[in-house]
Amino acid sequence: MTTLRVAWDNRLASQDKAGTGVYAARLLEQLGKRPDLRIDVMGGYRGFPRGSRVTAALQAAGNLLWTHACLPALLWKNDADLLHAPAFVAPMVSPCPAIITIHDVSYLLYASHFARWWVEYMSLVMPPAVRSAAAIICGSETSKRDIVKAYDIGREKVHVVPYGVDHERFQPGAALNRPWAKQIGLREGYILHVGTFSHRKNIPVLLHAVAHLRERGKWGDRQVVLAGSQNTGLKGGQEVFETIRELDLSGYVLLTGHLPDEYIPGLYAHASMLVLPSLYEGFGFPVLEAMAAGTPVVCSNTSSLPEVGGDAALFFPPHDPDALASAMESLMQNTSLAEEIRRRGLEWVRQFTWQRTAERTVEIYREVATS
Repeated sequence: MTTLRVAWDNRLASQDKAGTGVYAARLLEQLGKRPDLRIDVMGGYRGFPRGSRVTAALQAAGNLLWTHACLPALLWKNDADLLHAPAFVAPMVSPCPAIITIHDVSYLLYASHFARWWVEYMSLVMPPAVRSAAAIICGSETSKRDIVKAYDIGREKVHVVPYGVDHERFQPGAALNRPWAKQIGLREGYILHVGTFSHRKNIPVLLHAVAHLRERGKWGDRQVVLAGSQNTGLKGGQEVFETIRELDLSGYVLLTGHLPDEYIPGLYAHASMLVLPSLYEGFGFPVLEAMAAGTPVVCSNTSSLPEVGGDAALFFPPHDPDALASAMESLMQNTSLAEEIRRRGLEWVRQFTWQRTAERTVEIYREVATS
């Protein structure tokens, strides 16, 4: 079989420690094992150091320069068969066929939740990049529908390739770092949320559900652990802190801040449940990571989450804290139900592997390269 020369734009993806970065790192790991591919990873301009006093306009200018000038020049020089841009953004004009992974279109559907400069940047570069791309990859049918509608393109151009889970990392019994847990004051039986503090993650609804359970005497001494941090490009962090104060939940909410990767599997595995009340997710990695760790999942019934969670999670309307409180109480009080949801999750998540994601991705590579 002919070896394909694939240029991989890793600049933006390598800077993201959340979903986009996880997707790029795990997929690249699998693609690198294949003898039928030659992957040329292009790190490009690395951006300004953390803490630099640089305006958003200058950051955006640097992004534009790399993506739409430097990268195309390198592609021309290296004579690649195709380009894969795994983090939304690709050149508006590329000398070789370009494949773009668009994880979601939250920057269009929830523009007010993002920094204005990012929305303007994406609004400028995405339409021509999508039109010129040879193929689009996304993780769910929900994202495909949204992409087709947002950019008025044919459905045949958008390929759904479900993402995977690192089953070696996320598994029942994964060790919790006990010294760290003691240091931050983690208590047994905690309820977990994983994700950045943004409006789209809908964390205040989870906090109101906790307050409702406390009012009814159903909460006890439990903690809700918010594993994540603020992101300068996303709005919503301040609302989380204000809601904690308004509901007098400081003694029941544990803020971990940004977590080292090695702590995350154990935090999942020792939680009593994961709650994901998001308004919109293009895929929803925490759902599958929790299932793989043997943790029951409660999540909202919107966007891709029913698709990703299947029949292995409890669902609720994201604007209804009472419904969320009821679902949480069901798992807290009914051990048989919690065990059943746990069992379903472990079975359901087995189909999601990065090897499968890579195999389907390479099929798309070859379709593009031979068309």
